Amino acid sequence: MLTVAVGDVIEGEVCDFASEGEGIVKIGSYAVFVPFAVKGEIIRARVRYAKKDYAFADLIEVEKPSADRIKPKCTYFGTCGGCDLQHVTRECQLKIKKANVENALKKTGGLDVEVADVVRLNDWEYRNKIALPFGYKRKTGRVTLGFYEKRTHSVVPMKWCALHGEWAAKLIQIVTDWANFNHISVYDETSGQGILRHVVARNLDTLSVTLVVNSDRVPKLAELCQNLEKEFSGVCVYISENRKNTNVIFGKSVKLVYGKEKKQNLGTFDAVVSPMSFLQVNNDVRDAIYDEVCKELANFDGDILEFYSGVGLLTAQIATRLKEANITSVEIEPSAVDNANALMKSLGLDKRVKCVCGDVLEYVKSIEKGSEQTKSQDEDLPDEIKSSPFYLGESEKKTARKPVALVLDPPRKGCDKSVLDCAIEAKIEKIVYVSCNPQTLARDLKILSQSYDVERVTPFDMFPQTSNVEVMCVLQRK
Repeated sequence: MLTVAVGDVIEGEVCDFASEGEGIVKIGSYAVFVPFAVKGEIIRARVRYAKKDYAFADLIEVEKPSADRIKPKCTYFGTCGGCDLQHVTRECQLKIKKANVENALKKTGGLDVEVADVVRLNDWEYRNKIALPFGYKRKTGRVTLGFYEKRTHSVVPMKWCALHGEWAAKLIQIVTDWANFNHISVYDETSGQGILRHVVARNLDTLSVTLVVNSDRVPKLAELCQNLEKEFSGVCVYISENRKNTNVIFGKSVKLVYGKEKKQNLGTFDAVVSPMSFLQVNNDVRDAIYDEVCKELANFDGDILEFYSGVGLLTAQIATRLKEANITSVEIEPSAVDNANALMKSLGLDKRVKCVCGDVLEYVKSIEKGSEQTKSQDEDLPDEIKSSPFYLGESEKKTARKPVALVLDPPRKGCDKSVLDCAIEAKIEKIVYVSCNPQTLARDLKILSQSYDVERVTPFDMFPQTSNVEVMCVLQRK
């Protein structure tokens, strides 16, 4: 096999796109991945990383451009690590995302199923959340905010972002002006010294801003709050203390230091959204996915079980739309479950929605253990086991249980195989799977397809201008 070495300059035609949007140039069977190269182009690139079977190269010159190449909207594109597809047309982006899903299902999942066209509802200024690390400008030494350069911890100073609205540019200006005027230090990963680590903000009906700091106090904090209030009426300001040398942004908790928490509109209901709560960053696409999940469950005559349920936002969407549905949700984070229970109570859903705190796998194991109990032991089992759709006890009450639909919305790593095996063994009737990672989705569908037909695969463009894609799948027991 032909190979290359670091520093080599290669020339060739880009034959395809990789999963993260890079162009692929083949030298025999050897693949070279070139970020910002477009399928069909003739390019020159310099190898910066080489392995036995593949290499990465930096684009030097496009000798013959593709008709799909366009001028990026953002001046930071190519340096900032936030976007990787601004250089191609909208139509080309959608083709790349659909192909990513199709390729994952075929290569990883061994599945030949129809994939619908990608649902895209917006292009720019769609993100409701921004998380920016603090840094120093190299030439002036002034405090700055920005995104990390891709695969590094080098901060690219930024004044605005095309994926956020004008609110983000105003926020960056206010925070950096405050930090520089008051000479507030920036956290240094090597020494562990300095105060300012990140600013995290979410803009829904009102703005919430969280300062992540390496200290138990922040100088001139009242001044920052007042400056933010002048521009963003009703703003809430939080502090999260994080003294650990870690890539995790938040500390263990957040503390409200200014403003009053307000309910935000989340589609079919209003709720307070904590800075630490997970919420999809694209409001329009989030609502579209919730709509489709609920449509798939609307005519299901049975109970609903939801895993990886977070603070219960999807749970509440289902429960508020499906007035007769009985739902059990499972989430490992105690504070998220507390928030979910509070949300269900505030919406009057707590009579038919039960939020269980526990690891999904451990929860399933406890249910399986409960299922092995005899009829005489039935009454002694915990209520959360006896009421679970997974519980297959021998009593007459259990054998009459309704069919069960399972909603899966796991993190990027997907589902544990034991959870999927248990769903199969429990004869779950219908599964609605929402995934943010086509590769782990395909891996999980390979297991589930032994007992389920994959009836629908619909990609949603939650993250325009990037290679990421969200996918909803519907499976029916064979």
